[in-house]
Amino acid sequence: MSPLPPPLSALERRLGLDENSRTGPDKARAEDALSDALALVLAEVSERTTIKWHASPPGVVEVVILKAARREFENPQGFRAENLGEYGFQVDTASGVYLTASEVAQIRRAATGRAGAGFVGTTRTAVDRGRRSAYGVTG
Repeated sequence: MSPLPPPLSALERRLGLDENSRTGPDKARAEDALSDALALVLAEVSERTTIKWHASPPGVVEVVILKAARREFENPQGFRAENLGEYGFQVDTASGVYLTASEVAQIRRAATGRAGAGFVGTTRTAVDRGRRSAYGVTG
């Protein structure tokens, strides 16, 4: 993988645009979207992981950054719904770049190498002692 942030050309490809075709305000907006998405991703991990990922990020990190940046670039106002006949629209209260819960989980898994919330264990209590099981008397 390339160093962070992903290149603008990678975002352009995901948008279905020719590479290096963004200029002026469109280019600045795309670069800002990438920068904002990167900041959100790195806010989910430790400083040590941030340093490591700047040089060599896992593939999923680049994918999440590009997906979040694409959402921001394609929908900067945060429209959630829009109608044409009898025009009407609805704006989500949280416009701007964001990470989905699934993306946050993917980032954390990439940082820790673990899926889910972690280990859930059990303990034996004094009540368990002296009970019969398929293996005989326990305790």
